[in-house]
Amino acid sequence: MPQALIGVDIGTSNIKAVAFGLDGAELAMESTPTITHYPAVDRAHFEPDEIWAAICRVLHSLCHKLRDLAQPAAIAFTSMGEAAIPLDVYGRPTYPAIAWYDRRTVPQIEWWKETIGAAETNQITGLALYPIFGITKLLWIRQNEPDAFARTTRWLNMADYGAFRLSGAQCTDMSLASRMLVLDLKERRWSTRLLNALGISDALLGELVPSGVQVGTVHAQAAAQTGLPEGLPVVSGGHDHICGALALGITEPGDVFDSMGTAEGLFIATEQPVHNAQIMASGVGQGTHTWPNRYYAMSGMYFAGGCINWVRRLLLGYAPDQSFEQLIELAQATPPGSEGVTFLSHLRMANPPIVDSHSRGAFVGLSSSTGPGHLARAAIEGVAYEYHFAYESIAKTFGLSPRRLIVTGGGSRNRLLLQIKAALVNRPLLLPKVNEATCLGAAMLAGIGAGVYASFDDAAAQVQFAADVVEPDAQLHQIYIERFQEVYVKLYPALREINHTISTRFVGNS
Repeated sequence: MPQALIGVDIGTSNIKAVAFGLDGAELAMESTPTITHYPAVDRAHFEPDEIWAAICRVLHSLCHKLRDLAQPAAIAFTSMGEAAIPLDVYGRPTYPAIAWYDRRTVPQIEWWKETIGAAETNQITGLALYPIFGITKLLWIRQNEPDAFARTTRWLNMADYGAFRLSGAQCTDMSLASRMLVLDLKERRWSTRLLNALGISDALLGELVPSGVQVGTVHAQAAAQTGLPEGLPVVSGGHDHICGALALGITEPGDVFDSMGTAEGLFIATEQPVHNAQIMASGVGQGTHTWPNRYYAMSGMYFAGGCINWVRRLLLGYAPDQSFEQLIELAQATPPGSEGVTFLSHLRMANPPIVDSHSRGAFVGLSSSTGPGHLARAAIEGVAYEYHFAYESIAKTFGLSPRRLIVTGGGSRNRLLLQIKAALVNRPLLLPKVNEATCLGAAMLAGIGAGVYASFDDAAAQVQFAADVVEPDAQLHQIYIERFQEVYVKLYPALREINHTISTRFVGNS
């Protein structure tokens, strides 16, 4: 029976398990929504037991599908960044996993700015001071839930938690560690300087391991819960966007990779982290690649596909598949530019290059003739405008004229959005025919760590894919670049003061 490599993606919106052949062909897939709890305005969390139960469900169903197709050879996890689970000495959760986009950590990041400073932090970690990063959530728990903090002996990112539940190994993958805000990027170790300033022990954060290293095997209890074979190799995975980049061959400088999900990452591979004033001002984050001896630089949007899903629910309710098609129909029936209606897509915070956790979203240009189609198209256009911001920022900062602009992820199924993006950047977009690139990247790491592939290069050589091309439209380019320059870039400055008042005075951030 042929071998199958399994990649599991613990995502913001869905938890997926996908089995692939050694050539990258998808053999079977299972998915279930990620259960998210919203206890208060601007707060969200995940219950660890619900996450594990969802992982068990999708794996059990996947293994059932694989029975007569292939034999599992190894498994690895990929996940959203910045969300982590605190565990006690027995491996039990001490507190829910605070969602990466939760705003409760704004006071912690404001304290950080005053106490440690943005410049030194960026020099060490390659990151700007946004409240999303993992260590800010641990600081919040210490300040607001001291009993839970006192019982916490380990802090595991989501993908690392999945590997722990299967194998018992408590390791931290380097690419996810890059999103903690305390990784010394050049040294590839926890920063003693930052941890001392925070009063946090590196023992709490666990052993750092590269992506693609076997950390254990599936134990008997996990085998019974998931349907996986006992003894199956469990391999360290990585951050979802970075696993997607690995799957699609974005491992050398020169290409731009756009990972389109609930959040969106615009990514380039680099040979070394780069530190200068221009990069710091750009808000571009840097980290360790899943590919050996490579780094990355990433800009993007904290709520991209999430914005479109939000307006879909707002206008059409909660039947995802049907109402998404209706949303696109509404948008396509509306002229480009949405007859002046414009959407500032800061529903969670500002995106790079702007560093502002108090910014909020807005529709402007409304009139008595505004209808659902205007709102639908304006939301899609607003996400595309933010993409253009991110693209310009990363291209100018690193002096790029990209060879290829590659797009993937759930959001890439929105062809209208792709057409608007291509028009704005005035470049063709390459759309690989890979449905689940993040899971494929994790599966490749599983195969590398278990010795199924001889090396990273061997894995890359064996995994092949075709691609479609979305060409830019010259007329749309003129329409959208004019609106971007004359309207969209002015929206944030015009609304900044009033949004700060709303955020700091009328919405709780404690």
